[in-house]
Amino acid sequence: MKEDIFLANSVSSGDSKACEIFVNDYTDLVLSKVWNLMKTHCNYPAKEKICSLIILQKLRKGLTHHIEDQCDECIDSYIWFFDFLKKKIKSYKGTNNCSLKTFVWSIVNSHSTYIEWLRWKYGRAY
Repeated sequence: MKEDIFLANSVSSGDSKACEIFVNDYTDLVLSKVWNLMKTHCNYPAKEKICSLIILQKLRKGLTHHIEDQCDECIDSYIWFFDFLKKKIKSYKGTNNCSLKTFVWSIVNSHSTYIEWLRWKYGRAY
């Protein structure tokens, strides 16, 4: 619990090493959420360009992958989620023995986060 609080405080203060650890630890969760959202919100057919999320997944597995004609729409949402989490993580205190993983999961999967993401992606119409 203390390690989670320390990591959260370090991330919110902008410590680059802590941010790297945080992104590494929570990339799979965020990727899963972005994949699900982009099934209905990506404007580019998969046949036109390769999705940058596929490239990120291959890089995480140690495979080298270089394609010049890739779609960055999904990776923009991935980045948005981590920026959003960095702002929200300031409020993590480990209350009631809540782990950082549970805290992050609840933010990523909350309806209010979804609405914020829609507003970021499409504007204030949402």
